[in-house]
Amino acid sequence: MPKKFGENEKQIIVKKLKETGVELFSKYGLKKTSIYDLTSEAEIAQGSFYNFFDSKEELYFSLLESEEEEMENHMKKIILNSGSAREAIKITIVESCSLFEKTPLLRRIYESNDYELMVRKLPHEKLLKHQKNDTKLVINTILKVKTDDEEITADPEIISGILRSITLLNLHKKEIGRDIYPEIIEILAESIADGLVRKTGQKTTPET
Repeated sequence: MPKKFGENEKQIIVKKLKETGVELFSKYGLKKTSIYDLTSEAEIAQGSFYNFFDSKEELYFSLLESEEEEMENHMKKIILNSGSAREAIKITIVESCSLFEKTPLLRRIYESNDYELMVRKLPHEKLLKHQKNDTKLVINTILKVKTDDEEITADPEIISGILRSITLLNLHKKEIGRDIYPEIIEILAESIADGLVRKTGQKTTPET
């Protein structure tokens, strides 16, 4: 009979599986990380893994969602401290590039074919929901700090795409030039913010 785990034991095992997953997926990728590798560290049988996740791909996806949520919550706090949509967009671009570099698992999925391997095993509904929510929190937060004399000139989907595109420049830092990369991002952030936000001439009043 399959082993039954108590609630406290389940929480400990899931925590261990996630910690091990971040370490192994970041270092070796999805394909080279086996269920055995994951369960060995958690000290459970391979078959017991499926009491917690349907597949290693689902674990990988869960970890990505957690990392993205942490990044979004961090960005929300920073954006709310800005004084306008223009400043919020600029800050979002600069800070996102910095955070991306410090997030190994998120970098891994863009540097490899892990994403393609992962989506093959995931329900379409789950992926669709994730794509719809992608950067939604950040965009909605930017709208909260928009002042009365500002007009955002692009749809949220376009802004979201721009933010992702700029962040991915991090993968080409070597080709761009590591020494000049920070300054380039600053200039791009200024230019994009100017292009996405237009002054209307109305009185400036931050939303509350």
